[in-house]
Amino acid sequence: MKKMKQTTLRRFISLGLLLVLIILFAILGGGLFFNADNFIEIVRDASVVGIVGVGVTMAIITAGIDLSTGSVMALVAMTMANIYAYTLWPIPVMIILGILVGIAAGLCNGYIIGYLHVPEFIGTLATMGIFRSLTYIIAITDDNGVIQSQPMTVYGFASLGYAAGYFYLVTIAMIVFIIVGQIVLKFTRFGTNVYAVGANKKAARLSGIKVEKTQLIVYGISGFCCAVGGIFTAARLQSATAAIGDGFEFDPIAAAVVGGVALSGGSGDVVGTLIGALFMATLKNGVLKLNMNTAYQYVIKGVIIILVVMFDSAYKAHMDRLAKERGAKEGAEE
Repeated sequence: MKKMKQTTLRRFISLGLLLVLIILFAILGGGLFFNADNFIEIVRDASVVGIVGVGVTMAIITAGIDLSTGSVMALVAMTMANIYAYTLWPIPVMIILGILVGIAAGLCNGYIIGYLHVPEFIGTLATMGIFRSLTYIIAITDDNGVIQSQPMTVYGFASLGYAAGYFYLVTIAMIVFIIVGQIVLKFTRFGTNVYAVGANKKAARLSGIKVEKTQLIVYGISGFCCAVGGIFTAARLQSATAAIGDGFEFDPIAAAVVGGVALSGGSGDVVGTLIGALFMATLKNGVLKLNMNTAYQYVIKGVIIILVVMFDSAYKAHMDRLAKERGAKEGAEE
């Protein structure tokens, strides 16, 4: 119940931050920012972060982290680029193989963390470098060995970057991922296990939860989300480069934290991460629309993250203090 109260409060804070940002940019930018087309663009820009954020959220809830997301996206995109360039395989087969590569990368992370007991930060930091290196190894090159961008303009693939009515396909995909992710976390036994592992691994193991298997599945899901994010990114660019996802790792983690997912694990959900992703996209969009120095967005992101982490720590300390006082009072009454 305490965690639910904290999650609810944090969601209101996240929504408040988003609303303040929208009002601020609407005042400063007027019609340049506050119009339907721009809001559709903001949601589109938030979509890949939202999709990848579903997997990252689950990892953080287990008291873990995934720093390899951008590298997995690049590896998936470059795998598809090789299939596109050197085979006659159908586009659906190319996409399926790309997804399988992403899942395999995620399961690799899960095995290293769950079964080899390597700390999450170190494990995914290492695989971030490994997956990025593999991307460069299989990258498309010219006759002189210089890495090239591989155009992927065939309609069956590039259409994934197009709009369907008022929304882009990537936005529709994000909505599906958010709904499914929320259902999995809140209404399935696996979701309960995810929260239990994050709250207390030892207690979860004693209660019969297979902690290692849960971590393996969580990072496999994260890899799947990264694969889908990589596919939509390549489709939007209509090309694949080895630099796809470079520096992207920060975005889904920041979105999750801003959205109320505690880095200590055991609380948060993907709806909060969606709010965080919208906040990040709104900030970026507003800064660009107003021709502000882009460095400001990184400063604001950093400050916001520090503030929300401080809030989480203060709230946890407050609730622990209340619990101790309540326990002391009950002991005195006995």
